[in-house]
Amino acid sequence: MKISRITTAAAILGLAVTSWAAPSASASTGAGQPSTKGIIVWTNRTPAGSEHLLIARADGTRQRVLTPALADTSDFNAQVAPDGAWIAYEHNTPETATIHLVRPDGTRDHAVDVGCVDPCAAAVQPTWLSNSRLAFTRVNGPFDPVAGFAASAVLWSARIDGSDLRRVSESGIDGTFEDGYLRISPDHNYLTFQRVRVADGQSALFRMSPSGRNVRQLTPWEISAAINDLSTARRGPTKDLLVFDSSRGVPGGTFVDLATVPATCTSLPDCTSKIRWLTDNQATGRRNANPQWSPDGKNLVFTDRPSINDQNADIWTMCYLGTDRRKISTASTFDYRPTWGTRD
Repeated sequence: MKISRITTAAAILGLAVTSWAAPSASASTGAGQPSTKGIIVWTNRTPAGSEHLLIARADGTRQRVLTPALADTSDFNAQVAPDGAWIAYEHNTPETATIHLVRPDGTRDHAVDVGCVDPCAAAVQPTWLSNSRLAFTRVNGPFDPVAGFAASAVLWSARIDGSDLRRVSESGIDGTFEDGYLRISPDHNYLTFQRVRVADGQSALFRMSPSGRNVRQLTPWEISAAINDLSTARRGPTKDLLVFDSSRGVPGGTFVDLATVPATCTSLPDCTSKIRWLTDNQATGRRNANPQWSPDGKNLVFTDRPSINDQNADIWTMCYLGTDRRKISTASTFDYRPTWGTRD
């Protein structure tokens, strides 16, 4: 089954998900360490190729298995509920992808039935709009036999029991754009998301009102901004900042950098002028990717990978603007796609 790019096709098809796995960082030696409050959840790839979730305290202690490592299965794109009570994640098998919820202690793991029946092929990239409501990308076939894009891959939301389904993406974009990685501002006044342009596979970040109106582009297509997260800070220098990863649009670039853009910028030229790069990996080929904010919006967690050919990747935290980096994961395997949440 061919799957559109925004639907994490590699995981559904059992392929290696390496395109955004990140670059590296130096250990911190001084004061001002990143916050150690909360929990961090990430995906670990086993030597056998399956991918499952690990969880630890934000200082890296008490690392443990959250979901089992099962053959031909990939669990990733985890997101912690605002109150820390549930962790939503994407559960991929060779046949499909579904949304699951699990408690931080690994109990009560179950699928959320969002009514994904033919032509729906997958429900992916869950995120929290509140403690009782999830947003996700619903993928409908048929699929382009060459490029793999879906007839429709747009944002929907539902209660955590799967009821009260509502479309979030604006109408009329199906088959032209694919929307995913939705985030909601702390005051619930606006949403941010990633949009993929089907014609050429380029991606950019956008914002819109909760009603799906007033859509505005925040990053240029040329840099293909990918995995991203909106700060939860209600005040201070990171308020309204989107952090994202990108290879800066360099042709053939194998490095990945982290950057921010304010979701409050007023036009695409204004937004582009306000992009701030937090890393500079072009010369080294390092891959810093998958950035997510801490619950207080002051720190970041991300994936660090020495190069595109390196088969190991680790989870790191750092203070905003890149100082005081700390390694969190301990496995000598491939760790990626972290998220940082509140401990219940």
